[in-house]
Amino acid sequence: MTYAKQKPELKLVISIGANIPGILGDPIRTIAAMRPHIEKSIIEWNIALNHPKIDSQNFDKSLSFQWAPLFETDPLGGPIDQPKFINTVLVVEGEGFASVTPNEKAAKCLMKKFLELEKIAGRERENIEIIWGPRSLDIDFISWGGLQINTDTLILPHPRFSERNFVLIPLAEVLSKTQGKTKRISSQNIWPE
Repeated sequence: MTYAKQKPELKLVISIGANIPGILGDPIRTIAAMRPHIEKSIIEWNIALNHPKIDSQNFDKSLSFQWAPLFETDPLGGPIDQPKFINTVLVVEGEGFASVTPNEKAAKCLMKKFLELEKIAGRERENIEIIWGPRSLDIDFISWGGLQINTDTLILPHPRFSERNFVLIPLAEVLSKTQGKTKRISSQNIWPE
């Protein structure tokens, strides 16, 4: 028996979080205010990758931005007295990604855009002594299709995303919207969990 070769998934997965007020307000207001800027940055980045293959006037309609609800989570690591985080996940897919093969140069370019957005929201990265400290905005590039990168400036897929409920739970919410809900089966004699 032969099976048709499936097209690779070219989803872009981004994790967004904040736990201290920034110049845009409290963490919820900051994330909400940055949402359209994050989408716009991704659209502009993708237009630059696809130009001149696409019509930029309608390009934003060819992408699907699927946002998870906001979740409040305990900080992982860092100073013990920092406030809880507000987190969400964004999954982007669509026709606009069909003609672009995930690549290191493009991924680094997008990460640079995310760092610029963090700065706009008031994030200061100067204090490198505090790891996983409080932040007014944190945008983590989790994955882009099957792309694997391991450089000083970017590692994809994100090396610790599978250990972080603040990524996994919102991501599961988004995927359950697009792939259908799962159904828990009642306990069985042969399967005690």
